Amino acid sequence: KGFINITDSKENFEIGEEDFCFKVNFTAYPPVRCMWLFSQKTFPCKQSYSVDGRSISSKFCDHQHQSGIYVFYVENGDTVKTKKFTLYVRRKPEVTMKLSFKQISCIADSYPASSWVWRNCPELNSSNCTEEITEGIHSFLPERRSLGSWISSSTLDIQETTTTFSIECCANNSAGSACERSFINLSVAGAVSSPPDNAAFYVSVGVFLLLIAFLFVFIFRKYKKKYRYESQLQMIQMIGPSENEYSYIDFREFEYDLKWEFPRENLEFGQFLGSGAFGKVVNATAYGIKNAGDSVQVAVKMLKEKPDASEKDALMSELKMMTHIGSHENIVNLLGACTVSGPIYLIFEYCCYGDLLNYLRSKREKFHWTLTDIFKQHNFSFYHNIHLDQNSRKGTHLKYGVNTTLCREHEFENTQRSQNLNVTPGSNGIVLCAEEDKVNHASRQMDEEEDFNVLTFEDLLCFSYQVAKGMEFLESKSCIHRDLAARNILVTHGKVVKICDFGLARDIVNDSNYIVRGNARLPVKWMAPESLFERTYTMKSDVWSYGILLWEIFSLGVNPYPGIQVDTNFYKLIRGGFKMDQPYYATKDVYRVMQSCWALDSRKRPSFSWLVSSLACQLAEAEGAVYQNMKKNVSTHSSSIKTKAHVSRDEESLLSPAVLHHEDSQVEK
Repeated sequence: KGFINITDSKENFEIGEEDFCFKVNFTAYPPVRCMWLFSQKTFPCKQSYSVDGRSISSKFCDHQHQSGIYVFYVENGDTVKTKKFTLYVRRKPEVTMKLSFKQISCIADSYPASSWVWRNCPELNSSNCTEEITEGIHSFLPERRSLGSWISSSTLDIQETTTTFSIECCANNSAGSACERSFINLSVAGAVSSPPDNAAFYVSVGVFLLLIAFLFVFIFRKYKKKYRYESQLQMIQMIGPSENEYSYIDFREFEYDLKWEFPRENLEFGQFLGSGAFGKVVNATAYGIKNAGDSVQVAVKMLKEKPDASEKDALMSELKMMTHIGSHENIVNLLGACTVSGPIYLIFEYCCYGDLLNYLRSKREKFHWTLTDIFKQHNFSFYHNIHLDQNSRKGTHLKYGVNTTLCREHEFENTQRSQNLNVTPGSNGIVLCAEEDKVNHASRQMDEEEDFNVLTFEDLLCFSYQVAKGMEFLESKSCIHRDLAARNILVTHGKVVKICDFGLARDIVNDSNYIVRGNARLPVKWMAPESLFERTYTMKSDVWSYGILLWEIFSLGVNPYPGIQVDTNFYKLIRGGFKMDQPYYATKDVYRVMQSCWALDSRKRPSFSWLVSSLACQLAEAEGAVYQNMKKNVSTHSSSIKTKAHVSRDEESLLSPAVLHHEDSQVEK
């Protein structure tokens, strides 16, 4: 079994302005993939080998003198290791002074914490402040504000000895010192005042200008709202021969079908699932939404308090659009709505495992390339869980059989020819499992998935296939998504994934994936070139985003274009045809699919129907290999354990020729 061993080393560092690099020494087999992480950003990792080739080291120098926690992440096919480093950067104090009645306060922000010295300045306009003050000083214990910041404070009580004088406070630490000075006037009722010049005039002017600026910002925000709510999912109608000649369908004029209306008193709200600038999504229990007497967990989408008329219209338009689209297994389907006698609620299916991005990240340490790896690791003790009902696993993962001739016809070297075939999934040899099969084995599926709690390469292919199926359905309805990404895919029981639209409840202002461009915040790293530079969204721009989503899936949730900042250089790279490297968990065939999605000419990108067919072939081949390995390994295991005296009847029946024959037939199917 592979390994990664990291050498123990110092983990806390304190530096000034000098050059500094983190360094990690480790040994590993097989070869590893690594990266550095800081403040939710990833940085490339360079590896260097010792003279004898037995140890590996990695340095990271691009910290830009920022205090914080830096993480070294390394993985290979068998294990994952991380090492944390804490960096403290020394910096001079930044001092502010506050004046009040008979007291002066000074506050310093620095690292490390500062000590204080107070001085008297005998001459008003002189910089000669040498007379140290020792009485009336109150210094407080420093408080840590963040990892690399200490707040130190000290106050001085005014002694009424003279009417006018200057006071200076100085903060000192190992990085340097900083001082602040103020003029004191006690001639009027012992008040502390500013120097006797035009300061009062300047203060008045400053306050006046701030007031004008505040009024300007208030009026601008009220009458020219920068971001208005609209659903990311949009339906289009073609108005010309080119795919770029279209308009969005305006559902405001459509009639709402009251058959979708659901009594709001039958909703029992639970916890918040998400909240954004315009609205929120809340978990709820809906009583009788599918069958009388049943209670179903649902997600309810709603506007925040006191919405304006345009936001209500936008939510109603989304409701009408969802009723018009219809339902599909790989879409978060609309179940009902509440529009009468109260706020508008849209009731959707609830997906218990949250979004795909965080699901993938949470399963990184539980990834196995095949089920055979799991059997070997657990000495085949999981075999009975798999073998209880292979059909249930087929239902869970949307399994199918694929004609191998058809697969060969859909190889990526023949992209244009395959696109012209326009194969419809579910025909020509692609057979999805029966709906009644899923219902009959639903509870067993759930138990089986919970028992394993692992992720395999086949699962990643299956997620990709399901999203392609969902997008194929949207494409058939003339829908474009415009924000297809792992964060907008939800996961539910049986590892079923569903495409959703978080438009209402995504906090795009605080989400670093949404970059300000023009007068909007956009998911730049997921956008096709024509969407970035021409503001054109088509079915084929969704195909580009799907390629980025594939990269997310087969990197187990790494942020796209790792280590590349979104700046003018990034836009030049996209214009120049730059493509990301093959992610760690992808095969060459999967990577070819990604590359085909990233064609600069949108006409050369595949359709979602073609993507469904191609992924179906890859998934069928992966499954065939898995079950062949299962048969071979279980047969070997059977022959070894039958020689032992304590073989149980259960094990003998489990490994009987009849069972293996049944397994052969499943592979052939």
